[in-house]
Amino acid sequence: MLTAIVTVWGLAVYRRAEGAGEAQPLPALAACALIVLTAVGVYAAVGHPELPGASYRERLEALRHRNPATYTFDEALAVLAEAAKSDPRDPLPYLYSGDLLLRSERPQEAARAYDAALRRDPELAEAMLGLGKAMVAAEGGTVSPQALELFRQAGARMNDPAPWIYLALEAMQHDRGAEARRYWAEAYARMGPDDPRRAMAQRFSRELGR
Repeated sequence: MLTAIVTVWGLAVYRRAEGAGEAQPLPALAACALIVLTAVGVYAAVGHPELPGASYRERLEALRHRNPATYTFDEALAVLAEAAKSDPRDPLPYLYSGDLLLRSERPQEAARAYDAALRRDPELAEAMLGLGKAMVAAEGGTVSPQALELFRQAGARMNDPAPWIYLALEAMQHDRGAEARRYWAEAYARMGPDDPRRAMAQRFSRELGR
């Protein structure tokens, strides 16, 4: 960009000189060529054109020295992708990538990431829960039989209310009121005192108990 700007400026000066009848084309062209060659030489010295990935690796290295809370979405995904390459057997980079993608409303990509985590650790409850959530989001809120089984497995392995909430929603979708009420009670029992979902769980439990 700098080369283009300076070259245009040089040509503009030449055109003004041409209008005044003082133009000398050879010096102007030589100056433009010199600018281009200088820019190419500087880039060859500091830009590492023979290492197209160098700048990307340098950015990743810089990110490692920053607070992860300051990462942008793309930066966080890049760091996680690099971690996955460093240890292909580790499920956690895929799990955290799935969480990021799901929060960014990209459920299909999130599902693939969670599935990759489960292929590395089939007992990872957080990935089961994440994959179930991604499937529900991709289906517009419908809890499919495959997602239902994931929520059941996750609920048996973790003390998180989320699997039970989804189990309750699936039961409500199919008018199984007594079962939904039991699931809401299970979810409520796992919620902390400041959990904003407590009011919802209590309301549904009351309504389903009528």
